[in-house]
Amino acid sequence: MMKFIIGYFMFQILLLIVILIITHRTDKNSRKKFFQPNEVPEGFEKTAESFIDTKTKMVIHVYYNQHTGKRIYVVH
Repeated sequence: MMKFIIGYFMFQILLLIVILIITHRTDKNSRKKFFQPNEVPEGFEKTAESFIDTKTKMVIHVYYNQHTGKRIYVVH
């Protein structure tokens, strides 16, 4: 009976670790790179969109390239 209880708790811990790893890999906010204002590549224009990053509490502005459709995020 004791082996079953230990096995059950080990399985729960392993399952929690796997879920945390999957969540970290699929979470877009954890991989988002923020540029500095002097690092903005050519062709990108500042949009009216901005938000506050929940991790750093900094204001982030969105820049958009009309030719490629790519968006970058710049710390201000």
